[in-house]
Amino acid sequence: MKRLRKYYQDIYKYEEADKSYVINVSLDAYEDVYDEWDASPFKKRDIEDEFDDFIRDSSSDIPLKYGLFIDLFLPQGEYSEKKEKMLIEAYENFYQFKFRRELKIKQGLHRKVINYLVLAIIFLFFGYFYSPSMENIFLKIVKEGIFIGGWVFLWEVFTLLFITIFEENREVRMIKRLLLAQLRFIYR
Repeated sequence: MKRLRKYYQDIYKYEEADKSYVINVSLDAYEDVYDEWDASPFKKRDIEDEFDDFIRDSSSDIPLKYGLFIDLFLPQGEYSEKKEKMLIEAYENFYQFKFRRELKIKQGLHRKVINYLVLAIIFLFFGYFYSPSMENIFLKIVKEGIFIGGWVFLWEVFTLLFITIFEENREVRMIKRLLLAQLRFIYR
């Protein structure tokens, strides 16, 4: 465990007091963070995909139990308190939207689990207790199809519960950590 922690500390600065890692981002201007194709006002503008990818990739390197600081390095002549506030607001709006969207996806997965479980129970119950006459091959095929369908729905329930929802929970926690990350501006 100590070796792993040392690995993260070699790549990212660790602040012991806050139990947080620091992701460093070098920018030429505040506008580098914003999506250049988005015509909205800056505080409502989307974050640039490359910036988001870099932050998410860096964040995924760091275990979720640690907090994050994002240090934005800018040239000394770029300082603007107004632009700092707008960038912080745009960052928070962007990740708040992503967080709400992931929560909706998670709720949809929970609904799917319930629906598939109900269908699995109905199909398996019907397939188990339905006894067609042995002479009718078509009814035997229908019974087997219903029985197999029940097992397929049950398999989907297990897949959703133990794989998909687990991955979605991790995504929600990662986005929440990015939302709570503190942006710090450093001018050089």
